[in-house]
Amino acid sequence: KMQASLIRRLEEPDIEVVNCHAISLDEQFLALCANAEEIYIFELVSEQYQRTDAVLAKHSQRVTGLDWSCHRRLLSVSEDRTAFVWQQDSDGKWRPSNVELKAQRAALCAAWSPDGDRFAVGLSSKDTALCYWHEEVNCWVAMKVGKAKAAITALAWHPSSQYLATGSTDRHCVVYDVSMSEEGAGPGFGTPQVTEDAGAWINDIAFSNGNVLAFTCQDATVRFKSLVGGRDAPVENIRWRGLPFLRLAFVGRTQLVACGFDYVPVLFLQRDGAWQVAGKLDLGAAVPSSGPGAARESYDEARKRFRPTSSGKASTSEHSNTITSCCPLKDGRFSTSSLDGTVIVWELS
Repeated sequence: KMQASLIRRLEEPDIEVVNCHAISLDEQFLALCANAEEIYIFELVSEQYQRTDAVLAKHSQRVTGLDWSCHRRLLSVSEDRTAFVWQQDSDGKWRPSNVELKAQRAALCAAWSPDGDRFAVGLSSKDTALCYWHEEVNCWVAMKVGKAKAAITALAWHPSSQYLATGSTDRHCVVYDVSMSEEGAGPGFGTPQVTEDAGAWINDIAFSNGNVLAFTCQDATVRFKSLVGGRDAPVENIRWRGLPFLRLAFVGRTQLVACGFDYVPVLFLQRDGAWQVAGKLDLGAAVPSSGPGAARESYDEARKRFRPTSSGKASTSEHSNTITSCCPLKDGRFSTSSLDGTVIVWELS
C-alpha cells in the first residue's frame, strides 16, 4: 500500500485561506495567494519555507492562478482580466513584465508550457489566450485558441509543448494543436485533435509523461484517455465514492494524485493497463461519507463536523478544509494548499 509522508508544512498566522499556490521546479520558491490581490513569496531556508519581504501587488482583484516556468519565471492571472510575468532581478527584487492579454472577462487559470517559452490563460470569455514573448513590442502577446460554450476552468500542456488541453463548464475537454515555429503558428495551429464530452463541469486536467490525458469532473469522476490509441481511444471512467475533486497532478507515469472537497489527497494507479483508486494518502483522514447511507448520519454527528477542536483545527486529516490547488514536483513529491490556510509538501513512499 502506498503512503505519503509529510515533508514540509507552511502555516502563517495571518494567512487564513490559500486559494492558489505554486512551487518552482527546484522547490526553492513558493508563491501563494490568500484569496486576495496580493501574492506572497516564500523561500526555502534550511528545508522550511520562510516568508520574504516580497509582496507582488500589481493586480487589483483576486488572483486566480499562479505557475512557475522552468526558467523560474512566475506567471500570475487575476479576475481583473490581467496577467503578469514576474522575474527576480540580481538585486533580489521581483519585477513584472506586461502581458497583452486582451481579455474581456476574468482569467480563471494559467499554465506555462513545459519548455517555458509560452503560457496559456483560461478565460471566462469562453476562450484561451496563448501568450508568447514578442521582441519588437517588448512584452508577452496573446493569440486566442479555441472557443468553448462556457468558461475555461482548466488547462494542461502536453510534455512536448505542442498540444494544449482545455476543460470548460460546457462539459467538454478539448486538446488543441498549438505548435509554433520561428515563422509563427504552424499549419494546424488551433485545430482540435481530441474532443471528449464529460457530462459534467471539468474541474482540472493533467497530462502524464506516458501520453495519458486525465480530467476530473464535478460528478466525482476521474477519466483517463491514453492518447497512444489515437483520438478514438476509449475513456476509462473511475467513480470516486466521496466528494468531487478540484485538482489533479501526475506524480509518475502511472500515478495520479487527486484532491478537492474531501480535504485529502487520493492516489490513482495504473495496474495491468487499467486505472484504479489506490486509496487516500492521508492516514488520519476520515472522508465525509456520501451515498445512500450518508442520510442516516445523526444531527449531532453533522454538527460535530463544523465544531472546531481546541486548536481551531479538525484533527482527522492534515488539511481541515477543501484543497484548492495541487502542484506536481520532482521524485514523487507534490504540494497541496487548502482553504484552511496551509500548504503541505508530500512525498510518496
